[in-house]
Amino acid sequence: MYVVHAAAEAVPFVKVGGLGDVLGGLPKAQVRAGLRAVVALPRYHGLEAALEAAGEVSYPFAGGESRATVWRAERDGVGFLFFDVDPAWRAPYEPPEAERYLRFSLALAAWLRGEDYDLLHAHDWHAAYAVRLVRRPAVFTIHNLAFQGVLEPAEFARLTGGEPAGELLHEGRVNLMKGALLAAARISTVSPRYAREILTPEYGMGLEGVLRQVQRRLRGILNGLDVEYWNPATDPYLPHRYDLKRLRNKRLSRAAMLAALRLDPGLFTIGAVTRLTWQKGFDLVLKALPELLDRGTNFVLLGTGEPELEEAFAAMARRFPRRVSFTAGFNEPRAHKIYGGSDAFLMPSRFEPCGLSQMIAMRYGTPPVARRTGGLADTVEDGVTGVLFDEASPEAIVAAVERLRELDREALARAGMQRDFSWEKRADEYRSLYEEALSE
Repeated sequence: MYVVHAAAEAVPFVKVGGLGDVLGGLPKAQVRAGLRAVVALPRYHGLEAALEAAGEVSYPFAGGESRATVWRAERDGVGFLFFDVDPAWRAPYEPPEAERYLRFSLALAAWLRGEDYDLLHAHDWHAAYAVRLVRRPAVFTIHNLAFQGVLEPAEFARLTGGEPAGELLHEGRVNLMKGALLAAARISTVSPRYAREILTPEYGMGLEGVLRQVQRRLRGILNGLDVEYWNPATDPYLPHRYDLKRLRNKRLSRAAMLAALRLDPGLFTIGAVTRLTWQKGFDLVLKALPELLDRGTNFVLLGTGEPELEEAFAAMARRFPRRVSFTAGFNEPRAHKIYGGSDAFLMPSRFEPCGLSQMIAMRYGTPPVARRTGGLADTVEDGVTGVLFDEASPEAIVAAVERLRELDREALARAGMQRDFSWEKRADEYRSLYEEALSE
């Protein structure tokens, strides 16, 4: 089977968030399982990669014909195609987003007319329009329903050369994700619980009616983890590597992290690596933090996002330099040290389609404290590998942390480290989904 993935980002070439990790891990597992997998991406200029020219493609755009150079590369048996649709495009999600990702979808669909592939697997709204253009079956995966690719009908008509909006209209505007949901042979999202949640007004982001309409074609398939990369036994960023037989080294990694950050080594330490957004619930953490500190904890945070949250956590770190550490932005070595050196890992998300951080934390023997939603509820076993809580409130966060402190944390750590979050099982589930799509 030859499957073409289409997305906005993919490891190892470009990564902003978890989508990039998925497009780095799933295709590799599929190749190991005997599939041919190719990942199609826009070519963001400045990519640090040795690319070779694969040709050019003509595609209709704004009432005329445009041309894009196509580049290729290969990593770990996975082919990558890069579509150069805009010479000024430097990074994912730069405006004008709708125009650029529409061009990407149009160019990809034109290219695929000359490819003998079996199935297109499009990820999130950035590749959604391609689902409607290709002649072969397509699977569409929702990674985060909050972002749907919405634009005005007049702008859509201009960019597509007069294409009528038709069934893409939703609440008076063109919705690219809605179009993919209606056109895809099969739809997936990134955890079983999230697949149920998005059928409700609370989580459906206005598309719950459309999703109930296509529910028969919808599946929840949990994301996997690159267990070769995220491995505390071989992690080059950890000062002391460890596994189930060498858990003492985790304590040494903890001591090294706290010494480097100049935090009190005698206090229970909560870690977090996150985007600082409303979705992730860190406005609630900010309100819970004084109580957590009063109860004898350190807090180590690495993240970027809303400026007011960044400034508020920076102010807390200045106020409590021996108890709170905040690093703005993203720092790969620091992230690994937090996963390996914390006593607990905090994920109080208001909604979480899947989440990878809780899987990484468990793999590193750091029990998560997480809200019972989406993929967090599907992966964290309450009282066995971590602690789950229900209410999105500062009080619930404090209570959940206190509950974790009363449990046998070594037993939680050992249980979490033994869970299999690898991509192999997920690749099998996607293959079954592909076979359903092809059978129709």
